[in-house]
Amino acid sequence: MPKVQDILVLFQTSPELDAAPAAWARYEASKGTGIKDLIEESTPPYKNALEAMRDGWQVIQMSEHKHRSEVDGYELGPLPYQTVLSRFSEMQPEE
Repeated sequence: MPKVQDILVLFQTSPELDAAPAAWARYEASKGTGIKDLIEESTPPYKNALEAMRDGWQVIQMSEHKHRSEVDGYELGPLPYQTVLSRFSEMQPEE
């Protein structure tokens, strides 16, 4: 079977690789076409990006650190930091 790229996106509250994810998304091309096993997970697949890297994931994008002053306060909207990781996995046979 060929190897295909899987993507893992960890959304964090800070840009450090050891920051715990507040949310995450998986795009697993190795599982074939269609989404048959989409589940809501209560815990992230890794405690941080460093742990994922130690399991074979490669970082392909990191958010830069934003400099803020005390008057900036809190930022509303989507989580500003994300780490995008990739690894190649064997394509699983279609059922």
